[in-house]
Amino acid sequence: MKRKSLFLMLALACIVLGCNRQNNPQPATPTPLPANIADYDLVMLDNGDLNFYNSKTATMTLLEAEEDSVVNVAFTSNVLYYCVAKDGKILLRCIDLDQPNPQPKQLADWGVPYEKCLTETYGTVSPLEYHRGRNTLGLHHNFSWDGYWFIDEKLYNIETGEITDWTWEWEEAGLELPGEEEENEYYVSKSDELRDYLLMLDGKFYMTDGNDDNYVCLTDQMDFSKYISEPDFATDIEFDYIAASPDNLKILYMVILEWGDFPHGILAISSLDGKFQMPLEDTDCTGFYADWLDDSSLVYVGFENDTKCIKRIYPDGHVEVIAHCSEFYKKQPVVH
Repeated sequence: MKRKSLFLMLALACIVLGCNRQNNPQPATPTPLPANIADYDLVMLDNGDLNFYNSKTATMTLLEAEEDSVVNVAFTSNVLYYCVAKDGKILLRCIDLDQPNPQPKQLADWGVPYEKCLTETYGTVSPLEYHRGRNTLGLHHNFSWDGYWFIDEKLYNIETGEITDWTWEWEEAGLELPGEEEENEYYVSKSDELRDYLLMLDGKFYMTDGNDDNYVCLTDQMDFSKYISEPDFATDIEFDYIAASPDNLKILYMVILEWGDFPHGILAISSLDGKFQMPLEDTDCTGFYADWLDDSSLVYVGFENDTKCIKRIYPDGHVEVIAHCSEFYKKQPVVH
């Protein structure tokens, strides 16, 4: 009963969000996107609105030309794919940032009701997945409590525009799906060997020289016990590497302090020499948004005055709130 009630409330909230979007229509003549919009490397989703962010100039611009409520995004090269919720449907659209005065373009109706793309855990919308190197987008649907996730997926072929159902034959052909990678990889490429030099020992996280002869402690300046929220669910501390900064001077990792249905704790950053250590106190291991930018800044979703926001941690450790919303998407290179 509690699960159903929670789901109904969250679904209602999503409907209200869509209504609010329609009650605040975009200008009759939308302001064109900047001429250098292809240089913008992040998009932020704010109550159905899309905002582009240029991390080099720290400037933001709204996509006024989209009139419907955006629910998820896949940012590949200079083409932004996204879905909108409209009339109980979930529709796929795109905008090509390399075009002069780029405009939203309708691509397809996914053929599944919007409500089938909502989780029953947090009421969030199924992510729009970009399958690297396969020129394919994916949309999960039909939530199941057995695995706390969706059991079906629709696939959109970017080249042909064809929509098909995911099948085991698709995987057997070598078309690997996100979510099927090695457990706990969390955005990390399988070619990333840095995790082989990391070691957990006596409740601390260490960087080694590969032969375990020299140790640099990455966590000795931080007291993680104060981040335990439910002592009854506390466990022996675990660390799980997420990704290194582009300059290979820092790493982002999870500090797992409790276990329920999912791991809970915080994220943290450390320099590989152990001199810089920063706990991200306003994060949780489950459902986090975090990614490195090309200048080795980290962008993540945290909180300001109990309200979700997007923060940027610059390489020198300076922290800045760059948006008051709860989702961002980084431009990803297309792999051929």
